Order: sequence, then structure tokens, then C-alpha cells
Amino acid sequence: MKPRRFLVFVLIFSLFLAACSPAQKDHAIQSVKVLEPIQLTLWHYYVGQNQQTLEDAIVEFNQTLGTEENIIIESVSHGSVAELEASLSNSAKGVINSAPMPDIFSCYPDKALEIDALGMIADLNPYFTDEEKAGYVSSFLADGYFDNRLLILPIAKSTELLYINATAWNEFADATGLSHTALETWESIWTTAQKYYDWTDRQTPDTPNDGRIMLGMDSVQNYILAGCKQSGVDMVDAETKNIILNLPVLRKLFDLYISATAMHYFGGSGKFRSDNIKSGELISYIGSTSSASYFPTWIQKDTTRQNIQFLALPYPLWQGGEPTVMQQGAGMCITKSTAEKERAAALFLKWFTGKEQNMAFAMNSGYLPVKADIYRGEDFKDALQKLDQGNESQKNVAMVYDIAFQQVSGYTAYAVRPFKNSYMLRPLLLSTLTSAAESAQQAADTLKKQKMSSAQILSSLNLEQRFADWIESLEKALQNEGISYQKI
Repeated sequence: MKPRRFLVFVLIFSLFLAACSPAQKDHAIQSVKVLEPIQLTLWHYYVGQNQQTLEDAIVEFNQTLGTEENIIIESVSHGSVAELEASLSNSAKGVINSAPMPDIFSCYPDKALEIDALGMIADLNPYFTDEEKAGYVSSFLADGYFDNRLLILPIAKSTELLYINATAWNEFADATGLSHTALETWESIWTTAQKYYDWTDRQTPDTPNDGRIMLGMDSVQNYILAGCKQSGVDMVDAETKNIILNLPVLRKLFDLYISATAMHYFGGSGKFRSDNIKSGELISYIGSTSSASYFPTWIQKDTTRQNIQFLALPYPLWQGGEPTVMQQGAGMCITKSTAEKERAAALFLKWFTGKEQNMAFAMNSGYLPVKADIYRGEDFKDALQKLDQGNESQKNVAMVYDIAFQQVSGYTAYAVRPFKNSYMLRPLLLSTLTSAAESAQQAADTLKKQKMSSAQILSSLNLEQRFADWIESLEKALQNEGISYQKI
């Protein structure tokens, strides 16, 4: 990355944030000291470096401000968002053998609505002054408001990018004359992935139909939601409390994803696509900026270890669509409790989202800090340059910030506004699309054995009927969950 260009984007992003939030001086954290120690439990889903950074921060809090204020924080990692949300639901509903509700917990807006409906989430407004709230990036803070109640405090945010094994891509691009422009739109990515499959298939002429997958997605749900938004549709309509099934738009998204997966142009296995990069199963994937630190610096090729170069590109667009990308990242909620516990929990969150702590937590892995003045400070610029001069993983994170800043200045960041039970749309999209893709892939594999061409196979897949079947299965799933929807 070129340092001069890099700092230009930092400046652009800083100006963007300046428009969103007024500059603020550090606000003093008001003491809540009590005589008896207050012990608070914090549940989260972070793993690896993110977990270590959070736990280091908690140790620091306990030894400094926590000691002064007689507050002790204990953290518990639940390993994944799904596991954390299941535990939260069980605890909030009082399921037998479930643990008591934590005092503080990581939470996405849709799950927060579910827990709030049970009367378990504290409104944070009484614990944060207007001046303190003005210090957060306004669009980040807005995600946590429901009916003028602040239920979620932003901790760190992320967006999605296209990650590439540049070593493998360059070899393919040199052989085919392609450039990065072939990865700008979903339509061109489909064509490029087909070319990659055919190119790798030709390398083993004695073994037909063994071409390799080019692209994976960490979240096919985000592919659908962002694709709808790029096409002018909010699939989750919080105003009417409906899931919007816009059939022409969904047909476009369905056909591209299902056909590419059926033909082994798109794919992946296991939990994270970065693992598929390391195994050599994929050469690219769509993932969160927060996954940058997990991108491998080497892969296992045949029986040898091969170092690879990293490349990050902006999130793909649909031709003619509005530049839109998902804004995501769980914030933290405080469980309704005594006034003393709620104030103590709020004190910790104020401290954790302070400049030094928030910058350290976010920048270890590609998250975006949530305080506006962080981006305007020299410390942030120095930290970015330090990353760019660090080890390979740190350089990867620095590149991610570069591309993320470009997206902020050129894309609309989209955060879904949920309504009651709308959180179920994500698992329903995943399960129904996975089923549809597996069925189409089995059919395509059978047709390949009959030595049909790619064009013949795609024609024979009958995507129109498969789309109708998918919509029917999605409708039934929504009905079973009691979620209202509108088909247009």
C-alpha cells in the first residue's frame, strides 16, 4: 500500500465522520463507587485475537478503574454468534438448566428485540449524557435505538470486502488476460469463476470435471440482503413489519448463486471461508473486514507450504445497482437489574469504548472504531502506518482499512432494521438456499457424468422451477415462524 494514498483515504474517512458527529473532548467517566464489590458477567462470541484483546482489556479495567470503583468484570466466550444467541434466549426465557442472564452481553439488533420483548434489556439513555452519545459515530449509535430507547451500545463495526489469494489470482489472470475489473460486479464474477473452473480443469486433461472453485461467501444471507438493497429493496421492512419477497430481484440473486454453486464456480465447506483459502479449496471469498487477521499467509499446496500474497477489493456490485454494502458488528447490551449494577456496567462500557481501549480492540483485526474523534487523531494515523509496517497479517489488516475507507466514501452502509422475529430470516435464508444449492449441484454432477456441456447443464437445471420451489419453501418457513411477509 502506498503511504500517501493510504493517508488520503484516512483524511476522507475523517471528513465523513466529522459530518456525522461533532468533535468532542474526552468526557470524564462519572464515579459509581460503592462499598461492596460489584461483580459483573459479560458474555461475548469473540475468539482468537479478538477474544484475547477483549480479555486483556477486562484485566486492565479490573486492575485500574474497576479497582477504584469496586467493580469486577468476568468474561465468558460462547465461541460463535449462534451459540451466544442460543444461550441468551434460553437464559432470558428461564429454560431449565440455563445459566442466569449475564450483566453485559454482545448482541445484534434482531436478537436484542427478542430479549427486550421479554423485558430483560436496560435502556442506556439514563447512563449516557448527550455529550457522551455525541462522541460516537452517529450512524453506528443509531443502530442501537428502538422507540427512542438506547438498547445497544456500539463496540466495533465492520463491513464486507472481497478477499483474494493474490498469488493464485495473478497466475490465473496472467494466463487468461483478466484484470481486477473482472471482479467488480456479480455478473462478471460469475463469468470469471466459470473461466477459472475451466482453466483449472484443463490442467488435468486425464481427469475431467475436476475444476476448482473460485469464490466462497462467509454469509450467503448478506449476499441476499445486500443484493436486494442494491436493487432498491429492503427485504426486512421494519415500518410495515414484513419480509418483502420481491420476486424479480430475488430471482436474479437466486439464479446467479444457485447456478454458480451447482457448477462448482462458488462454494466452500466448514465454518469459515478463510480456512478454505488455507486448504487451497478457494482462491477468494466475501467476508467481514474483521476476518482480515485470519487470512492465511501461506497455503498447503500438494505436499509443500507455499507463501501467498493478500489482496482486498471492494464489495461487488450488481450492474446498474446502488453501491451498497452491509454494516455489521454486534454492540453490547446491559441486562435490567439493580441501579447499582446497571450503572457499573455502563461505566465499563464507557471505559471500553474510550479512545485508547476501543482503538486497540478494533484495530487488531480490521474492525472500525466507534468513537468519531479516534479517526481525527494522530494516534489513529500512526497506528495505521505501524500496521502497514508490521508482519504479513498486520499488513493485511492495514490494506483492509484502506479498502474499507474507500467503501465508506463511495458506498451506502446498510444496517438492517429488524422487527419482532425478523431475526429468523437469516437462518431461514441459509437453510433454504443451502438445500436448493445442494439439490442443484447433485443434478449438475449427474449431468456432467453424461458428458453434457456447461451450457447444456445450465439449461437443464430448470432454474425457473427451482426458484419457485425455493420461494415456496421460504414462505412455508416464514409462516411456521409466524413472520409476516409480502410477495411482490
